[in-house]
Amino acid sequence: MLGAVFLGNMLYLTRMTAQITFKPKPDKLVETMLYLSLKEMELDQYKMVKLLYLADREHLRRFGRPITFDKYVAMPFGPVASAAFDLLKGRKALGVDPSTLPFEMRNHDKIVIVDHPKRDIDRSVFSKSDLMVLDQIAEKYGDMSFDQLYKLTHEHFAYDRAWKSRKTKADEMRFEDFLAEDASKESRVSDLSFTCKGM
Repeated sequence: MLGAVFLGNMLYLTRMTAQITFKPKPDKLVETMLYLSLKEMELDQYKMVKLLYLADREHLRRFGRPITFDKYVAMPFGPVASAAFDLLKGRKALGVDPSTLPFEMRNHDKIVIVDHPKRDIDRSVFSKSDLMVLDQIAEKYGDMSFDQLYKLTHEHFAYDRAWKSRKTKADEMRFEDFLAEDASKESRVSDLSFTCKGM
């Protein structure tokens, strides 16, 4: 069954497909945040959640699953990794106490700065493709400003669709909307909606 979504000046024909859902993986999320904190770049709460989003989106598109398995919501400043953002703001999420995070955080003008990793990553939680994509995302986007990341992520279909159809100030983004809008999308969503049950 076909549906239509009009976003900006583009009309997207969409099929009513199964929804892709993933079980949260708090250990993977924490290790991914630590991995990014080890990179040579300035990292605050906004850049962290944007890089997590870009990495999860890229890995899902290329390898059929995200890296962190965090839930994403559309907020005014763009896509936000929900549990990661809560942890960065000092709130418990997915059973993780923010005081146990393996990196230090400090506040500067109401913005959380991430720095001083306390240890190396636990490589056993990552696949080769996880680390490859994280390295590529950090290399490509790590030096971008807030404004550049804002503009980039606001143009993504998944964010645009969630934001324009929102009922709250933080509506959930759909993983199926992270995928490329092409002829293979329907079958990919169908396959992923089945395989994600075991992840």
